[in-house]
Amino acid sequence: MNFGRGFFRVWIILSALFAMGVAVVSYQDVKEEFEKASLDFSQVGTLMLPVDCREARGKSGADYTAPDRPWNTYTATPNCWYKLPDFRRLYPEYRDRSETALSDKLYSKAGIVLSPARPWRALGMALAIALAVPLFVLIVGAALGWAFSGFRSKRA
Repeated sequence: MNFGRGFFRVWIILSALFAMGVAVVSYQDVKEEFEKASLDFSQVGTLMLPVDCREARGKSGADYTAPDRPWNTYTATPNCWYKLPDFRRLYPEYRDRSETALSDKLYSKAGIVLSPARPWRALGMALAIALAVPLFVLIVGAALGWAFSGFRSKRA
């Protein structure tokens, strides 16, 4: 009876099942990262900027979009949303800032975390887990098999 060959076959089957399990579990996260990376905001519309509704300028509905619910039902102050051209017109003190710097400042002030899309990082992490864990199990199993065989090399 050849235990080594049998255990290796079991390892191959369990490794394939583990890799499929990792693919199923991480599929949605990887898919979302690739979708986030492929967004073209020029087709979606213009950049929307959050401003504390207590500091809002202009007319609600025309210059900015206000939340539907009354302010007193929020635990935090709600944000009113401006389109970039309307914001530039109503807030001239920000005219010297670029779109990126302006959006970074206003989103951080509103407490909204913007994270960049990293689809290849998510895919790489899933692949690393799917390959590294079975490889580790193979190495540990081979070492244990060698140790239990009495540290003998194969006979001719």
